Amino acid sequence: MPAKIDNLRYDITELMKSGGFNEIVDRCHVELTLARREKHYSVEVIALLGLAQAQCSLGHFDFARDYVNQAIDAAEAIGSRSLMTDALVIRARTAREGYLQTAEAVDDYRQAVDYSFESGDMRRYGQSLLGLGEIAANPEDSSKHAWKVIDIARELNDGQMEARAILLLSNAFIRKQDFSKANDGLLVALRKAQSVKDRLLESVIIGQQGLVLAQDSDSFERGIQQQLTALEVARGMESVFHEFMRLYTLAMTMLAVKDLSDARDYFDQMLALSQDIQHPPYEMYALGLLGQWQELRNQPDSAIAYYQRAVEMARTVSNPASEARYLHALGSVFQSQWEFEGARRKYKEARAIYQALDDSRNATRVRASIVYSYFLAFATSIMRLLGMKPDSN
Repeated sequence: MPAKIDNLRYDITELMKSGGFNEIVDRCHVELTLARREKHYSVEVIALLGLAQAQCSLGHFDFARDYVNQAIDAAEAIGSRSLMTDALVIRARTAREGYLQTAEAVDDYRQAVDYSFESGDMRRYGQSLLGLGEIAANPEDSSKHAWKVIDIARELNDGQMEARAILLLSNAFIRKQDFSKANDGLLVALRKAQSVKDRLLESVIIGQQGLVLAQDSDSFERGIQQQLTALEVARGMESVFHEFMRLYTLAMTMLAVKDLSDARDYFDQMLALSQDIQHPPYEMYALGLLGQWQELRNQPDSAIAYYQRAVEMARTVSNPASEARYLHALGSVFQSQWEFEGARRKYKEARAIYQALDDSRNATRVRASIVYSYFLAFATSIMRLLGMKPDSN
């Protein structure tokens, strides 16, 4: 039995590195059937987790969520804290990558951190910290988690974990716009990923190197080519989340240089991908980005239409944080057109959601927008009394 468990885990890990997601599905279906027939409960959990990981990568997020929830129930039934930790990490990944539900992912990662720390399982502790670092809103928190995991990975001689941790650290430097340090880190991470033959991780790192190169006009085209290479690898491996996020990075790179046409093309590809896999959370995200694009083109009516669709989609998929974000964006567009009452209605809806989520930081930010709208309305009334007509932004 232990040998079978170890072999199955090893095979899943290696196939994940090479992008053999469909092979994992086929293998784990067989293993799951046998394990249930023979009542090998640990093998059952591992097979379910293999299915969840593979289906998440393939963009079959509802299947992934169902498999990981079955795994959590099974791990709890046999009282395995280690398998429960594995399941929590994969459920967090599914929530984050598949449903863009950050708060739910953070909760699972934190529980996984607690479980693994209490049991002294440093490998799982490192994996859980990586998840928290990757999802952290503050780059300083990402850096803190990354350094901890680097130490753990070196102690365990785990090259893949170290590569992921160095990538996390490099991404934190990118967020802080320290591109020199980011590039140094990415070079090290790439060598580590290549040494453990993790093709998917390698492609992600190459894409991030492209993002850094694109910050300099002299290396901009080379940076775009590297990002396109990473995109093609993701597509070839059918890794939907990585394809979606690389399209996003390419679009934002183009926005940064005010190339609105190419940016729109990548946003449209994001929308097409979301509709092709029939996944509303991705469609919601793409619609919100298209609203932002219309704002940049000073097309308020179109921006409002896209943001409203994003709000409705957020409600459909029960994602209140995204709903609040798009309501705030709607308010900003209304305010730019001097429609202060309409702006305040949207702001107040957003504030109520943030308060319900106990998100005081964003609730305070929206409150400031409401106050500012009153100030602008007052200033506008004075200008009109003086015979002046304010222009829309």
